[in-house]
Amino acid sequence: MKLSRRIAQGTLLVLALSLTAMLAVGLYKGKTQKETRPAPGPEVPEAEMKLTDIEFTEMQQGKRFWTLGASEALYFQDEQKTILTSVRLTFFLDSGEEIVLESSSGVLHAGTKNIELWDAVHAALPRGYELTTQRAAYDHEQRLVYSDTAIRLNGPGVEFEGNSWKFRIPERQAVVEGGVRGSLVLAPLSGNLSR
Repeated sequence: MKLSRRIAQGTLLVLALSLTAMLAVGLYKGKTQKETRPAPGPEVPEAEMKLTDIEFTEMQQGKRFWTLGASEALYFQDEQKTILTSVRLTFFLDSGEEIVLESSSGVLHAGTKNIELWDAVHAALPRGYELTTQRAAYDHEQRLVYSDTAIRLNGPGVEFEGNSWKFRIPERQAVVEGGVRGSLVLAPLSGNLSR
């Protein structure tokens, strides 16, 4: 009886030592895997819908008001926004002229129809004027295109730099503000001047 009791105790001791050793090895492996595993990046929510080569036109009173095109659009239902890549936004003025803004990235806010553009924004304005900036936005309710980042405006006989810019679409009125510097070249007068 004593012998079988010692065999049972010895077996339990060997089993306990084996389990302890396996636990120690498991903890060691888990720790080294955590140390060598790259840290996870920020969690990016998955889009509900992904579209390529999209074009959306906003109509007002039976006329095109603006058209938004992008090479890729990721729609997020919860946030009511669409993330855009390679964006082209065209405004159609009553005069028949157009304002075309292009950028690498942007977002369309579905509820308000406001649009933000960023990364090398380029705007082609009527009569040969061009504007460059890092960010621009469109406020649909106010019918206003604006930029609160440094801008550069070039056109026939004029060059301007400033800290911000806005263009009121209905009035076709542009304003450059903040630290404005510019040059204006006037064309020579042609013909005879008579008194």
